[in-house]
Amino acid sequence: MNQQETFPHSSVGTEAAAPLKIAVGVLTYRRLDGIAKLLDVMTRQARHPARPYHLTMVIVDNDAAGSARATVESFGQTGAYDLIYVIEQNQGIPFARNRALDSAPPGTDLFCFLDDDEWPVDGWLDAMLETREKNRADCVYGPVQPVYPENPPEYFIKARVFERKKNKDGQRISYAASNNVMFDYPLIRSWNLRFEEKMRFTGGTDYLFFNQAIRRGMQVFWADKALVHDIVPASRMTWKWVLQRQYRLGNTFAVSEVLHGNLKRRIYRAAYGATRVVLGMVMLPAILISPYWGMRALTHVLRGAGMVNGILGHAYQEYKPNAAL
Repeated sequence: MNQQETFPHSSVGTEAAAPLKIAVGVLTYRRLDGIAKLLDVMTRQARHPARPYHLTMVIVDNDAAGSARATVESFGQTGAYDLIYVIEQNQGIPFARNRALDSAPPGTDLFCFLDDDEWPVDGWLDAMLETREKNRADCVYGPVQPVYPENPPEYFIKARVFERKKNKDGQRISYAASNNVMFDYPLIRSWNLRFEEKMRFTGGTDYLFFNQAIRRGMQVFWADKALVHDIVPASRMTWKWVLQRQYRLGNTFAVSEVLHGNLKRRIYRAAYGATRVVLGMVMLPAILISPYWGMRALTHVLRGAGMVNGILGHAYQEYKPNAAL
């Protein structure tokens, strides 16, 4: 049976009328150091008097043994936020994300997602709120900056393979992911949007979730000051991991279309994937002279191949134990 525990906020409320109720959902699986660092950083979030809020941290432990319980409970009386700890026994990211949404306290106005290997800058939450306020945004998405291990492979750094796309502050964009996001909770609930549990181990359920929301009219804006740091472990800085990840990203786009797209979109995705494979093959000699353009070539080939194979029925399960191509 799933378990949930709540540790109430111990500080006195602010004088501001009707502060926003914000919940931050974090999934964790045997990353005790990561979840401890994140919870510690969240005790220091800067608050602007013009944008008051009441914060609840919703921690979903995807380990049925509850290995994060003691670590999470140690932050239960910080006074910086309410704390909800819940165990989701069904293994898989979409199950845990849906449990996080379901565990938000009554009256939640805004919901955020962060990863348990990340930590935000001290002004992160207020920067999200500022962008939301200025643009009347339904959803706000922010930058994620990689933090590399000591002596990382130089080729991957030059290739910028772990760097994510950036946008102009306040720019309206057409995508979002769960690694640094805030959205209108009642709006999402009114649409009954869920993370696709059929994609249990494939990854990409956040891409599909926000893509579906945007198609329904959700407006997403970029908050450049809402920076989050992301740890890149040495285990990911290998050619095997990098190439498999590129294939998986393309594959999940296609799997999403198979599950929720129509025939026209599936045909488009297959054709687009094939085009990327051809383009990547043409660009491939660049790998000998330029890490950046060489990686772009490999990205085209592998993402394109992932798309084509996904449309043909292959769902690469990156998050399944011992997953392999």
